[in-house]
Amino acid sequence: MIWLLSDLHGGENLRGFQEYLDTAGEEDLLILLGDVGLKFADTEENRRFDEMFLSSTKNIAFLDGNHENFAYINSFPIEDWKGGKVHRLTDHVVHLMRGNIYTIEDKTFFVFGGCKSSPRWKEMGLWYPGEEPEPEEITLAHRKLTAHDHRVDYILTHKYEQTPPKGTVCHDLRELTVWLEDNVQYRHWYSGHWHKDCQVDDAHSVVFDIPTPII
Repeated sequence: MIWLLSDLHGGENLRGFQEYLDTAGEEDLLILLGDVGLKFADTEENRRFDEMFLSSTKNIAFLDGNHENFAYINSFPIEDWKGGKVHRLTDHVVHLMRGNIYTIEDKTFFVFGGCKSSPRWKEMGLWYPGEEPEPEEITLAHRKLTAHDHRVDYILTHKYEQTPPKGTVCHDLRELTVWLEDNVQYRHWYSGHWHKDCQVDDAHSVVFDIPTPII
C-alpha cells in the first residue's frame, strides 16, 4: 500500500508519521509531499527528528517542499529507483527528484517538489537556497512527460499553484501547474503545504497529517 502525508517540519507534526511507523508492513511505502525539514533548524527537537527519520526501517520516499535544507538533501548520492532518479539517504529513505516519473505498484507518479517561501522565513534565518525550480528541472519534466505521452496516474507536488502571475516564464510553479493541467492526463493530483487534509474536488486532494491511501 502507498500512503501519503506532508509537512512534518522537523518534528512539529508527527501524529500521522508515527502511525505509519507503528503499523506499516514491509511492502508499504510512505510518500511525504514536502516540508520534511531534515537538518532544517538547529534545535534539539529537529535533531531528535533527524535521528528518528533516518533510522527508520519502514519505507519512505519524499519530495522537497520549501522548508528544506537543500544542500543536505543534495549531498546524498543519486541512483536509479523505480524508473527515475533519487537521492539515496538510507536503505529505506529516498528523496524524489523534481521532474521525474516513478512507477510504483504499477502506477505512474510525476513528481515536482519545491515552492517559494514568504520573505519572513528569510528574515528569521530559516531558509535555504534551492526551493524554487531550476530551468533544467522544468526541461526534464517536459522530456519525461513527453516520453510518457503526457499521461500519468498521479501528480505529486508540494504546493498546488493555480493562478500564474502575468509575464512569468515556466520557471515558476504556478505556470507549471497551469501547463500540467492543460497538457497532462492524470487520475488524481495530491499536494501538501496548507496544513490540512481535504479533497478539493474529484481530481485534487490536499494532504497533511492523516495517512492517506492512494485512490
